[in-house]
Amino acid sequence: TMEQTGDFIYAAGDRHARAAKATLDSDNNVMLLETGARMWDSTGSTTADHIRMDERTGNFTAEGSVKSSRLPDSKSQQGSGMLSGDEPMEAQADKMVSTDHNQSIHYEGHATVWQGANRIQAKTVDVERKDKKLIADGNVVSNLWEQPKDDDKQSSGAPVLMLVHAAHLVYTDQDRLAIYSGGVQVNRPGMQVKSQELRAYLADSGADSRLEKAFADGGVEIVEKAPDRTRTGTADHAEYYPDDERVILRGGKPALIDSLKGDAHGVELTYFANDDRLLVNGSAGQPAHSRIRRK
Repeated sequence: TMEQTGDFIYAAGDRHARAAKATLDSDNNVMLLETGARMWDSTGSTTADHIRMDERTGNFTAEGSVKSSRLPDSKSQQGSGMLSGDEPMEAQADKMVSTDHNQSIHYEGHATVWQGANRIQAKTVDVERKDKKLIADGNVVSNLWEQPKDDDKQSSGAPVLMLVHAAHLVYTDQDRLAIYSGGVQVNRPGMQVKSQELRAYLADSGADSRLEKAFADGGVEIVEKAPDRTRTGTADHAEYYPDDERVILRGGKPALIDSLKGDAHGVELTYFANDDRLLVNGSAGQPAHSRIRRK
């Protein structure tokens, strides 16, 4: 073993490191950096209170006030739906474990991962860069942005933020699908959605995320509030399309209760939040009916 203290500096090929103190275990080819530890290479950098480096495999574990920055894949031509592909991936956590040459990264304890305006918080976050997959567990909070299409940005104004809370999240970039489960709550300006599961499909629109559509299942409740009214929709299944702010309710006994106009029931209910239209479909066994309030 060898120990060095006082502004330790290390360089081996593309990998560099520095710390106030370093200990080398020659038999296991492991180096421990302590106090103000920092390491970096062409893929990014990591700082922490302690960093344990395995020089044979390139794997490392960082603990204590971890901050990391990973550069985007040079082969990526477009941003991913959940995390933008053309910006560095920043992260903070209590602990970080990097394996497979930074292709598999595990963040643990008060983990926050973000790229640009897109942010995910959870107890643990796992990023599989090779498979373009992200898994978050425990008190998950993530941002989903409803961003106008490129040709509509001038007229549509700023993007709208949807804040999603769930127990579990799995995102795969291949189909640009984020699956939230374990009890989901979505907060959007003027709207709140509760369900057991939410599937968010993200459009391929360049650097920033843009929500294309979202499907909610299991005990769905949608509450939309405005200064003069409250609308509450319930069903087993709901679909939301942000382009025209269209909400579809089906499954179970779909119902829409409007504090201003009354209530409606049917096999399928479709309403448009942007222009106040409501379509009610029934069937022979479950005819549509509504009760309209008069002013």
